[in-house]
Amino acid sequence: MSRHSAYNLKKSFTFAFSGIFRSLRHERNLRIHFFAAAYILYFSRYFELSKAEYAVLVTAIGGVIVCELMNTAIEAAVDLNTLAYNAFAKTAKDAAAGAVLVSSAISVAIGFLFFSRPDILREIWQDITSAPFIWIFLMAITIFLIAWPEYHRSANENSKE
Repeated sequence: MSRHSAYNLKKSFTFAFSGIFRSLRHERNLRIHFFAAAYILYFSRYFELSKAEYAVLVTAIGGVIVCELMNTAIEAAVDLNTLAYNAFAKTAKDAAAGAVLVSSAISVAIGFLFFSRPDILREIWQDITSAPFIWIFLMAITIFLIAWPEYHRSANENSKE
């Protein structure tokens, strides 16, 4: 691989990570999906999933995140090219949002199949209730990190007006 090719590859990865982080910063639903994925992966350790089940789980999570990133890209591209109401723009944005909804519904169904085991869910609940302050703290941080960028962005937009 030439030095120029390696530089271009590095730039490609830089742009890709920039897109992910920008989307995380500006898209509340993407942050929700990331936090849900983190909690699901954390609690999945209680269920002793096989490698194949983990592969399905990670694929489902990845599918939702990919759809959410594509939805963000489509919405940005449509907004860039459309100032007034346009039925085609609405169709593009609604279809992209629909893709996120379908992938999320499939992920929920997979989660239900893997995690609907009352005995293990009771064990998880006992672990959570044995240290409620830790879990309240973690949930507060999660809610803050999901809601704060939206609040921060709207506060900055209001101060510019």
